Amino acid sequence: MRACPIVLLSLLVCCGAVYAQTTGVGDNRLTDAERQEGFELLFNGSNLDGWEGDANVWSVREGMIVGRSEQALPRDAYLLLKGEPRADFVLRLDFQIVAGRAGLAWRADAAQRRGYTATVGAAEAQPPLRQGMWNYVEIACLGDRILERLNGVTLADGPDARFRQGAIALQLAAGAPAEVCLKNVRLMPLAPDEAIPAATLGVPAGWTGLFTGKDLSNWVIMGNEAGFQVTPEGILRSEGAKGGNWLRSNKQYSDFVLHTEWKVSPGGNSGVFIRAADQGAPWDSGHEVQISNEQPPRDELHCTGTLYGTVAANPRPDENPNVWHTYDIHCVGPLITVIVDGKRTVNVNQEEVEAIRSKALAGYVGLQDSHTDAAGWIEYRNLWIKELVRGKE
Repeated sequence: MRACPIVLLSLLVCCGAVYAQTTGVGDNRLTDAERQEGFELLFNGSNLDGWEGDANVWSVREGMIVGRSEQALPRDAYLLLKGEPRADFVLRLDFQIVAGRAGLAWRADAAQRRGYTATVGAAEAQPPLRQGMWNYVEIACLGDRILERLNGVTLADGPDARFRQGAIALQLAAGAPAEVCLKNVRLMPLAPDEAIPAATLGVPAGWTGLFTGKDLSNWVIMGNEAGFQVTPEGILRSEGAKGGNWLRSNKQYSDFVLHTEWKVSPGGNSGVFIRAADQGAPWDSGHEVQISNEQPPRDELHCTGTLYGTVAANPRPDENPNVWHTYDIHCVGPLITVIVDGKRTVNVNQEEVEAIRSKALAGYVGLQDSHTDAAGWIEYRNLWIKELVRGKE
């Protein structure tokens, strides 16, 4: 298929052939807002019902669609969405490139090799694309208007009437060995008189931003106000020995996926709280996902990526200071998964661990201050949450 000239979307990166240490467990669910808007899930998280493609390339692993080829592909391999041609719609999905090249096709005709595609290489990869991390893409088609957003940022929005309807397909590109992981594939049909949903800048579609980059209006400071500040660059920062204690969210959450990016000082200590109460120590009432660069390094029960003191990190993640790291924390009933920089460190059913068996399945999200002397600090950015509703998919 030939690429649409207006397509600017960098859907992929090229990197070393490393097997994906990531997961879609707990994902593939609609938010309440998406359900009300009329979205439907195109991937159930369990199998490829509703899709058609080469079983030697496309499979399901841990709640993800995985396109993978250990050998160079002689031609592009597509996973085609079955059904009638699609004309006007909003398509949303999350993707992560592990190796090689991959992309997306829409309003496509595979037999005639025509339609819109987005497939580029590493040389073109640039922000807002996040290399080595999950990315959130939205494609909207309404008449001759084609709109593309990546991680909440609009990259293309203009007229192109060459292709008015066709198939939707996922692509693993010809060439070097490749692997792509995808999840949360959902679609909303659009009527001619409907509007394309607006995006909140920087916050992926379907998520809610917890930090505005300007103030702490979504949070309650549980200590000294001087313990937390928002920098001119829009970063949430806490410095040691200022008594900030912790920030808690304005509301409680039960089942959710929480995303944040953090940077810690040499010797730093902090953490992310989940399902915590507003009274007492949040690491006791809920769980603390530890952040540490303490020296000597803490053990596997108290290092970065653990449920502090109760569930060890396996494998132990990168704990280097002065660089940005990512947390993706999944809570679905008693199941808790922690993913650090794309690598899963915790995957536990709390009912099977005596120390946390009786902990609540709902509570506040929180951020610990810099739990250090005056030399230490912690910074956070891009805090998003996606609430999940079980049994309504």
